Amino acid sequence: MEPIIPALPGTNGPWRILILDRDPADPKWILATVATPGDVRPARPGAAVDEVTAAWVASAARLFHPVLAPLPGALAWRVDEGGNALRRPQGDR
Repeated sequence: MEPIIPALPGTNGPWRILILDRDPADPKWILATVATPGDVRPARPGAAVDEVTAAWVASAARLFHPVLAPLPGALAWRVDEGGNALRRPQGDR
């Protein structure tokens, strides 16, 4: 039996993130997948986008001139499997 999610939190991914974009003109939920460890890098409390981070984003996203648009008031949650991640729900067998 294969796991429902290929890797568990704390491993080399993938990771799922739920983001609430609270833009009053266009609020939305965004479920994103971070597939590779190279798409995650350490940050410090209070970190801001600096030249090094902007260059990392450009390289990882394969963009020459990425525009980083802030999501004011956005909230995010890491999505983890609860209980035994190696068991499939009854309907999926």
